[in-house]
Amino acid sequence: MRKTMSFLIILLLLAHPVFAGAPVSGDKAPGFSLSSLGGEKFSLSDLKGKVVLVGMFHICVPCMNQAMELNKVREKIKSDKLVVLGINTSGDSQEAVEKYLKGFPEAVTFPYLLDPKMSMHKAYIQRDMPTVLIIDGEGVLQARSPSVGADQLVPYLKKLM
Repeated sequence: MRKTMSFLIILLLLAHPVFAGAPVSGDKAPGFSLSSLGGEKFSLSDLKGKVVLVGMFHICVPCMNQAMELNKVREKIKSDKLVVLGINTSGDSQEAVEKYLKGFPEAVTFPYLLDPKMSMHKAYIQRDMPTVLIIDGEGVLQARSPSVGADQLVPYLKKLM
């Protein structure tokens, strides 16, 4: 039973999106260059050599729940070989995102980026809220999934690091 469940989890993580044109596992991840709420710049090209876990979020409860799962991942994997990022992909204002984050049960423990032009939403053809991406150290998209728990993410990420 445990092997079957593990297989299903991996299958979910590697599942291909059913919409045309969206980057899928094995594709080069579309690049991005965005700023955090604090003004720090993050570019995928600058993160080469690190595994990047991205939460693509809107202002919604499911996205808040996924952000709390990413907090758990960050707590369980403290390695500098892993970068965890949250990205508001719906073009919301900094003020709206800050207000939204204040309503979380705990503060996010990873950088939260703004994407006012919705470039990530467009580049990754985001359909699910939230969407979780795992990009390896070579910039290849390894997994794309709707909501996924920390218990499934941690073992998968450790294998990539």
